[in-house]
Amino acid sequence: MENTSKPTPFISGKKVIVSGAGIGGLAFAIAIQKHHELHYPTLPAPIVRIYERDSESSAKNREGYSMSIRSDGVSRGMQMLQNLGIMEDIIGAGVQGMEKIHLKLWDRQWEEIINAKIDSADLPQPLVRVARRVLKKQLLEVTPKETVIGWGVTCVGATKLESGKTRVEFSDGTGEECDLLIAADGSKSKLRAFLRPANTVQFAGAFQIIGTAHFPDGKIPHPISRAFGLYLNGSGNGSFVSPIDETHVVWTVSHLSKESREPRKDPDTLMKEVIERSQTFKEPFFTLLKATDLTTIRELVVEDKQPFGHDSQLVKRGVVFIGDANHAVSPFAGNGANLAMMDAWDLAEQLSTKETLEDALKAYDTVSMPRARTVIKQSHMTIALAHSTGWKLMLFSWVLKLWNRFRGW
Repeated sequence: MENTSKPTPFISGKKVIVSGAGIGGLAFAIAIQKHHELHYPTLPAPIVRIYERDSESSAKNREGYSMSIRSDGVSRGMQMLQNLGIMEDIIGAGVQGMEKIHLKLWDRQWEEIINAKIDSADLPQPLVRVARRVLKKQLLEVTPKETVIGWGVTCVGATKLESGKTRVEFSDGTGEECDLLIAADGSKSKLRAFLRPANTVQFAGAFQIIGTAHFPDGKIPHPISRAFGLYLNGSGNGSFVSPIDETHVVWTVSHLSKESREPRKDPDTLMKEVIERSQTFKEPFFTLLKATDLTTIRELVVEDKQPFGHDSQLVKRGVVFIGDANHAVSPFAGNGANLAMMDAWDLAEQLSTKETLEDALKAYDTVSMPRARTVIKQSHMTIALAHSTGWKLMLFSWVLKLWNRFRGW
């Protein structure tokens, strides 16, 4: 009689430690449970432990900026929200709630160049702009109750033991053994620095000053109240604006540079530079500046990092890197959260359907690496667009109008 039983997937009954309770780490904990229920419900589920460097209160409250969750091109963020079971909640909690917010490009006079046409992909809407803290809150709410999160603890190292298990070293001097370690600890990953010290983020050629404007009465100025995108002012200084919620707007002013340096901290110095660089900007930009609390102003060094595959050494160690820990992207990508959720979902699927870690990571790299390369390439094009002037800006605008008209985003 033919044996029709399914082979046991690698992850069944394994203990997994996740470094980082960010979007990727939380999404993985949710995804691995859903794939267990789908692919091998009668077999032992994996045991997942998450360790996060921030305290529980700061992790839930400190991230005040917003992000785009999209469904177009390589971005399947909306589909991931659906898979994770939080799409309707995120749409309802997004900027303008259930009303659609539009991705636009504006010229110097704030006249619309493009109102991006995005295929809804049979979803309630093709994109949502949502505060990062809101997305994390929703992910935390649906994280399996069996998943224990250790707050205020950083994973700083990993050693392979003779038993075949991996010992994870923590910032408090303690350690814990596991069968698999997921590094989801961001672009400044401690685990990547420990295991792959030469594999660092690279300067992407720009600096960005970021601030948050507050309108207590909810009167966010037009056209920003129901749209977000690039302000293509033609001065050589880039600018991006987006509502965060009903009373807050994040704005940026950026410029190109051939050399990197440490970000400056003094908000007065940064605001002075913003005023100098925005002299040719038009309203409502200055209304945003007047409504900005200086304590929200910071400078970001624009950096990114190409993806890397999981070679035999990483397989042997039992360590997997996802999201920014593997392929850091800059704000100009507009895709960090999308990639983190896609990585989490796809890794969980491969671990739940392949018999060996080697086969699972080979399949995972096949889908994860190409899309990360595409996103980074597109982000470099966006950097060029945001800071373009003269005929280059005219050419960019013309090409984008044609693309949007006939292909969509």
